[in-house]
Parts: sequence; C-alpha cells; structure tokens
Amino acid sequence: MDCTVKNNMPQEIFEDIKMIADNQINLQQFKNKTVFVTNCNNLISHYLICSLLESNDIYGNNTRVITLAKSSQDAEKQFGGLTLRKDFVVEVGNSKDFPEIERADFVIHCDHPCEVSEEDCGNPEVADTNILGFANVLEYAKKSIADSVLLVSSYMVYGEVFSGKNTISESDLGYLNPANSGSAYAQSMRSAETLAVCYADKFDMNIKIARPCPTLGGVRMSDERKWAKLIVNAAKNQSIMLTDNGGDKFSFCYVTDTVSALIDILFGGKSGEAYNISNDNASVTIREFAQLVESAIPEKNLSVVFVHREDEEVPEFSPSSPTPYVLCNDKIKSLGFEPKITLKDGIKRSIRATELRAELRRIK
Repeated sequence: MDCTVKNNMPQEIFEDIKMIADNQINLQQFKNKTVFVTNCNNLISHYLICSLLESNDIYGNNTRVITLAKSSQDAEKQFGGLTLRKDFVVEVGNSKDFPEIERADFVIHCDHPCEVSEEDCGNPEVADTNILGFANVLEYAKKSIADSVLLVSSYMVYGEVFSGKNTISESDLGYLNPANSGSAYAQSMRSAETLAVCYADKFDMNIKIARPCPTLGGVRMSDERKWAKLIVNAAKNQSIMLTDNGGDKFSFCYVTDTVSALIDILFGGKSGEAYNISNDNASVTIREFAQLVESAIPEKNLSVVFVHREDEEVPEFSPSSPTPYVLCNDKIKSLGFEPKITLKDGIKRSIRATELRAELRRIK
C-alpha cells in the first residue's frame, strides 16, 4: 500500500500540506527528532502531523511523529494508509487517560479546539481536559526532558477587553465572570497557560504559548461556530444565513499559516511567553465574512440572507463596546512569521475542504 502523504488525501488538501512542508528551513529543525502531537482529531493537529510526514517524504528528515487517537479505527479514518508508516505512531488514549508512550524531543499540546461554540463554552468536560489533560502532558514532557513544549491556547482567554484600542495584544486581559458557566472554556485555558508558566519557572522547562485567532479550513457539517456555519451553508449550496446583525469582528487565519506560525513559536519563541496568531489583512465582521463567502464562490449563485429583518441594518460600533477580537500579531512577526493566504482565498479553500471532508466520510 502507498503510504506517502500525497497519495492518502485529496489533491486540494495535499497542496495545503505541501505549502507548509515546503518551508524546509523550519522543518529541518525536526530532523532525526521525535514529535508528540497530543491529539490527531482536529484541524490544526491534522495539518501539522501530515506536514511533518510530508517533510520526511521530500527531505528525508527522519522525524518520528507520535499522536493520540480515540481508537485505531478513528485514526484510520483520519489518516488512511499513513497509519502504516514506520515514522508515525498512533497510540489509543487521550491526555486525561494518558497511555505509556515513548519520549519525545518536542511536545505540541493541541488537544482542544482553539475556539469553541457558545454551547461548548460551558462544557465541564472540555474545561476539565484543558487543565487536567495538560497537566499530564507537562509531566510527560518533563519526564522526556523535551527540548521545547508548545501549548496551543486560544484568543478566547482574553475575555471582554476594554482597552480603547482597535486590537488586542498579548499583554491585554479582559473580564471573565468565574461564576458564569459560559466562562468555563476560557477560564480553563487561562489556568492551562498559568500551569505552563509554572512548569517553565519551577522545572526550567522551555514552554511557549500560542493564541490562535479563528482558524479557517475544512469544518464539520455540524459545526456551530458562527463563521463556520456560513462555510457549511456554502458547502451545502444553501443560502448564507445570518442569525444576528453580524456585527462581531474577528481576526482570521488560514490553517496553513496557523501551523507555520506554531512552528515559528516552537523554535523561536521565548519560554513562558504567549504569542497571538493572526493575519493582519484578515480582520472582518461576521457580516463582511458572509459577503466574502458569497463572492468567493460566484458559480454557486448563493446569497446572504438575514433570518430577522431587523438585523439587515448595518450595526454601528459603540465606543463603550469591548475591543473586538482583532489580534495584534507584531510579536510573532518579529519571529519571521508572514501569513501567505488571503482571507478570500482562505474562505474558498475552506468551503472546498468542507465539501471534501463530507464526501470522504460518506465513502468511509
């Protein structure tokens, strides 16, 4: 069976993977090393794992990749013939139920989504995994004497920021109500970041923190995040439905740029510090995002529709409103990071990847 990355995924997805792997300078730093990626079941970790394996295929990096999966069947659905490779080890388990695995030189904790739906913001299981699961990962990294550890956190740790600025930098910290169950995800991510800094200080470990903005790419058809539902609408050839006035503003970044940024932080970031990941040319309101979805696929002849007519009027920004989730990326750009994918192109790629994801799941 052909176990190359190229022949185990759709051509469009492989083009993304190759774009990351083509950064030979960054990926050569993994040469003859072992990398542990804590979960293979999300967008960022999947792209990261495949990029490391592709670098083995084209550069002979001899990087060994370890990951955790819910089951061997789940891993086969995710990776196909890649699970038969000698340089790819899939262990059944999760960060909370941590199995015995071989040591790693680099540990990338990507066990949770860097953004969740409103429903999951108060999910105690998600919050529990963020803290207890990461504690297990840190103990593993300490035992492994890992060269570098990266916690993939979230922009949601900022809470409601009232800074009077147009962007949020790493030193900003907003309000989160600890007595509100809806704060569970963000509060648990703050705790995970504090845990990372504690281990870095007490055990002299090299630990960095990444705070990605919403990351574009293929999404599940059941995804409930506002922007992701618009991608799903387009993938299903449905009207692009806005359930509110679409006034919330966010930074966005395509997954290939996000993964490249993670590698920059892993090797170039300072221990104990956090780095925003965003594309400074990709900050829009959800309303503007919907319009970009419409224009990205003119051949589908879809249109933006407001569920409630009163939401059609363009909302006005109030000075008393919280700072929008537009992440300042000056800090990570100082490491050499430069996003390459435009927002419109990222949206178009995301729609196609979502279609392919659905097609593959029907086949399997």
